[in-house]
Amino acid sequence: MEREGLNDRAVSAGGGVPSATLAAWLRRGHLVRPPAGWNVEDAVALRCAWLLTASGMEPASALRICEANRGAISRGLGWLVVVRRHQADLFSGSAVSGETLCLDRREDVLAVLSRAAGNGADLTEVLLIDLAAAAEKCRLGLAHFHATRRPRGRPKNSKEEGEQ
Repeated sequence: MEREGLNDRAVSAGGGVPSATLAAWLRRGHLVRPPAGWNVEDAVALRCAWLLTASGMEPASALRICEANRGAISRGLGWLVVVRRHQADLFSGSAVSGETLCLDRREDVLAVLSRAAGNGADLTEVLLIDLAAAAEKCRLGLAHFHATRRPRGRPKNSKEEGEQ
């Protein structure tokens, strides 16, 4: 995708992330603003990170997962699958394990889901993000943002030059 040089408001509107959340992530150092400006892929990655944080994941972890899978997210095809397993024993010890996958085929997603169902952990969470749907929503969000923003400066004169 081409570099568009989007500003913070545009990329947050495109990704469906509140502007205050994006500003907080930038201020806390979870995220670095690109020197050439944001692009559409950044909006998709922000949307995926926002969805992961909405499920209870820490923002730094969600942004690291999205950065590690940047290629698949920028293509906007397939699914991002995050599996978390919680296992506790009788003596108050516990372990948390997880994995992150980017899958292109529906059969692979079904295999991961069936494997997660029978793994024997006390609690298994599977977060499944459809990257094609996320990319499409980001493109629609950016188009809506560009269509509804107000032009800056003085309004142009609507009269033709010959009339006065």
